[in-house]
Amino acid sequence: MEKVKTSILDGYLLFMNKILCLAVLLTACYSKEKKNTPVAHRAAIAAAQNINYDSCKKAIAIIKRQHKTNWAKLSKPEKEKYFAHAVTKTIAPAWIGTQWDFNGVTQVPQQGKIACGYFVTTVLRDAGLPIERVKLAQCASEKLVTSMVQDKYVKRFSNIGMNDFMAYLKLNGFGLYIIGLDNHTGFIFNDGIDIWFIHATFIGTNDVQKERAATSSILQNSKYRIVGKISADELALEKWVNS
Repeated sequence: MEKVKTSILDGYLLFMNKILCLAVLLTACYSKEKKNTPVAHRAAIAAAQNINYDSCKKAIAIIKRQHKTNWAKLSKPEKEKYFAHAVTKTIAPAWIGTQWDFNGVTQVPQQGKIACGYFVTTVLRDAGLPIERVKLAQCASEKLVTSMVQDKYVKRFSNIGMNDFMAYLKLNGFGLYIIGLDNHTGFIFNDGIDIWFIHATFIGTNDVQKERAATSSILQNSKYRIVGKISADELALEKWVNS
């Protein structure tokens, strides 16, 4: 895999921090990684409740404008990181702890309830990717994945053990996926060190969680899994930066 230029990425994070320190951006949009424990989950919820969501969306818009003119000169790994971090580091953290409901359609984190499909489409939209939020949220999970990711970046698994599934995700390295299961959908994020499942869960805490994929009971128990690596899809990346 092509080595990402760390100077550009460091500049991205520095710029984000400066933006978020301005008077109009009063609170940070990033949250530290949490271990998958009940105490850490409560801490993540508390952090999410202090995030200024509108400020996070504004920060992403600024980053996109900044890089739009030189987008073609960036490497693909660089483009992937900008997009993936917009979703996983800027928008998704605000949703941690938001209550799940099968009919949930809220567009505001920590207010109301949200279903798994609406969580995926709302987060992508608010991270700057123009999509049909309601229409896609109501699709079957396979349709959601294939509608947003080109076939060459989609992989299907039927009755495959969790070890083999995790091996595939590790082999593919850093990246953000949309995942569809038997009766569920969410995000898979390989941050280069660990692999996370970010979703509005219908079991346990019944809320939005970021948990380690390897120990997720929902992932383990699903007989069918379809993943689309949206961060690798050049069409999605172009759509994102140019919107």
